[in-house]
Amino acid sequence: MVTLYRKDDLEGFEVFDIKDEQGNVIETAREYANRLISTAGYTESYKKAEAGSRDVGGANYTGGGATTNQEDKTEYSETTGREIGQALYSFLPPEVLDEFASQWAKSGDADVAIGATRQTKAWKDNYSHLLRKDGSLVMSELAAESTIATYKATLAEVGIADFTDFEDEFKQMVGGHETGDPVSGDEFQQRVDLVWSGVKNQIPEVEKLFREKYGINVDAPTIFGALVNDKIQDKVLKGDIATLQLQAEASSRGFTTTFARFQELQNLGLTQQQASGLYEAAGGIIEQARTVGRTLDISTLEEAATGDIDASKKLGLIAAEAASMSSVGTGAAKKDGKVSGLIET
Repeated sequence: MVTLYRKDDLEGFEVFDIKDEQGNVIETAREYANRLISTAGYTESYKKAEAGSRDVGGANYTGGGATTNQEDKTEYSETTGREIGQALYSFLPPEVLDEFASQWAKSGDADVAIGATRQTKAWKDNYSHLLRKDGSLVMSELAAESTIATYKATLAEVGIADFTDFEDEFKQMVGGHETGDPVSGDEFQQRVDLVWSGVKNQIPEVEKLFREKYGINVDAPTIFGALVNDKIQDKVLKGDIATLQLQAEASSRGFTTTFARFQELQNLGLTQQQASGLYEAAGGIIEQARTVGRTLDISTLEEAATGDIDASKKLGLIAAEAASMSSVGTGAAKKDGKVSGLIET
C-alpha cells in the first residue's frame, strides 16, 4: 500500500494492488504508484505537495500568476491538449477528456485546464458527487476512481461481477454523502464482510426456495446483491427475496408454512435477524410447553415476535408454569413482564 499526494489533492489517497475479477494482481501498488508519479504529477511527499498547493491549480491557490495564450501569443491545439489529457488523466471519460483538451487549448497549462474542466457540464455529469457545498473537492477524480475500484474488488470477492446497479451507491459513498466523510475501501470491505458472514449460510436455502416457488434459478451473487442493494432486490421479483429470506430461516430449522404467511410476517415487521432468533429457539420453547401440558404452535411464537399481546401473554403464562415446576428454569424466561430468549425485548 502506498499513499500519494498532489498539489490539488493534499488529503491524499492510498494505492492498492489492482486486481482482475478473479483476484489476480495485474499491477502492484508500487507499480501503480510509480505510474501515477511519473505521468500524473503525484508524489509520496506531503511536504512537496503542500509546497506546490499555492501554485495555479493547487488546493490553496488564491489567484494570479496564470499565463495564457492571449498574453504570450502562443497558439495551442486541442490535439496536443488531448494527448496531454490522455497522459495525465487517462481514466477520465471521453467527454471529460474532450473538455480538458478544449480548455488546454485556451491556456496551454494543464493545471488551469483541469480547473476549468471541473466547471463544465461534462465533468459535473460524471463527478459532481465529489463537490462539497463550498465548491471544493472531497478528493481528486483519480482518488475517487481508485477507491471505487476497491469497492468493486470487494464485491468481486463474493461473486458479484456486474456493478451496474451499484454505480449510484458508489458515488454516494466516495462523495461522503452518507455521513459527511467518504467511505474508504477498508470500511466498505468491513461492511460487506459483516453482511456476508450473517447470510452466507442462508443463501443456499433461499436459492432452493426460489426454484420451488418460481421454477427459476437465481445465483448466489444475485441473492447477496439483493440483500445489500434495494435496487437489485426490486429487480428480483419485486422484493419477494425478503420474504423468502424469512422462509429460509424457518425451513432450515424444520418449520414450514405458506409463502403468504411469511409475507404477512414481513409486513408486520419481522426482520431476518429476529426470524433467526425466533426459529432457533422455537423447538425448545415448544418442548417446554409440552412439559407443562400445554399445546404451543409456531404461529403463536411468530405472533409474539411481531408484538401480538395475547400471544406474548400466553408465552409468559407457559414460562411461569414451567418455572414453578422446576427450580432450574429452561427455555424462555420472563423478565420485566416480557419473554426473553424468544423475541427482542
